Amino acid sequence: MGEVVDFSLNELAPDDIRAIIVYLRSVPPARARGLPAVRTTAAPEAARADAGDSSGKRVFAGACAGCHDWSGTSVVSESATLIGNRAINDPTAMNVAQVVIAGAEARAYRGLGMPAFGAAYSDFEIAAVANYVVGRFGAEPARLTAHDVSRLRELAP
Repeated sequence: MGEVVDFSLNELAPDDIRAIIVYLRSVPPARARGLPAVRTTAAPEAARADAGDSSGKRVFAGACAGCHDWSGTSVVSESATLIGNRAINDPTAMNVAQVVIAGAEARAYRGLGMPAFGAAYSDFEIAAVANYVVGRFGAEPARLTAHDVSRLRELAP
């Protein structure tokens, strides 16, 4: 979706943007099937499934907390807020791991984006931090494995 915004929607004329807004507001909301309700606050440490494994928390402290904050609400950029993010709410943690591996560019946010950490961390560490992030800021815990991350790396550009 970020590419759609970056390379298409942000080039629209104001009248076209207003027309899209009017249309989208006319469509009744539909609950996503298969996804739990979105978390609005971070889960307490003891409530998470990975509470006994500090690997994900250690990686988050070293590489993520500066932008995403321990609360999941970023003070750097709204686009870096984790709470309420649909990808964070997906218990497979696949999208989270892919962004950790390959990064994400967001031209619409004045060049802000997430750097790639794939070269800096092992498959085990990426799985651990993805599980930590989804467990802390998503509605359900994730159980991504190092093997899953290895397969995702094969797909990364």
